[in-house]
Amino acid sequence: MKIGITCGGIGPYASGDFLRRSIQVAERVGFSHYWLPEHVVQFAAYPMSKYPYAEGSGQDLPEQNPDAPLQFGDDTYAMSDPRNPLVDPVVGMTWLAAATSRIEVGTNILILPQRNAVLLAKALATLDSFSRGRVVLGAGVGWAREEAEAVGINFSERGGRTDEAIAVMRELWRGEASSFTGSFYGFKDAYCFPKPARPGGIPILIGGESEAAMKRVARLGDGWLPYNLAVEDAAAAIARLKEMTERHGRAPAALRIIKIVYSSASPDDLKRYRDAGVTEFNVASSGEIPLDDAGMDAKMLEFKERLIDPLAGW
Repeated sequence: MKIGITCGGIGPYASGDFLRRSIQVAERVGFSHYWLPEHVVQFAAYPMSKYPYAEGSGQDLPEQNPDAPLQFGDDTYAMSDPRNPLVDPVVGMTWLAAATSRIEVGTNILILPQRNAVLLAKALATLDSFSRGRVVLGAGVGWAREEAEAVGINFSERGGRTDEAIAVMRELWRGEASSFTGSFYGFKDAYCFPKPARPGGIPILIGGESEAAMKRVARLGDGWLPYNLAVEDAAAAIARLKEMTERHGRAPAALRIIKIVYSSASPDDLKRYRDAGVTEFNVASSGEIPLDDAGMDAKMLEFKERLIDPLAGW
């Protein structure tokens, strides 16, 4: 089984130097993908919104340094300080891809309705072409009304905007002369080159565990990025997702189901997730990886011995 890591892009881990060094070490020790999160703007409080990830990833919370920029158990918002830098993921992925040769670069997750889908399709296709097919788009609708309003979109339209954005990008990636008519986008005989290097376009994985998110995976997604999914609930949720996917005339076996876990995940839990239908893992890390070269190398080697090597044999 493949395993990736989300460890950069926030706070002291948002520098170009940390991103470059950490992905190079991650590639060297055998991580298969490296992910970046997204928020365009942040706020000290979210009076109109409910943070959906306070319950954790379905495992016991790991021990964390109090200075870690993300506090996994915070029930209001995981970011410890809204002034923490948080890099643009498309720019960040470009930097990461240029520093590596094999590892996939992905977004975990990009808030799709807040982006112009035509411009995003162009940027991602260019990056996928340059990186020889190593881009993965993890997408979600977003949870913060405050951020959506700052970007200038109607928060209540985010589901429809997301569905349409996926259709727009795939049309531009796959067609020669592309046409689309929708509520938010429309064009006829539009030429958008370069195309992604991956046949069929860039994989789009959907984040979230709501009913709407599950339906979006079944109808439109190349995979699922669940976070709030306890191990005892995984088998039923994945079986239901596959049934929904099949009802839409799509192949459930083709879905990439990448469970987001903490580095403290036990081998038993990982095996149970695998048996439930999870196809890959993504380690969410905050504050664990030292900034110096020696400390970073040691921590990544620990991940290799404890997580990467055992999963490679599964």
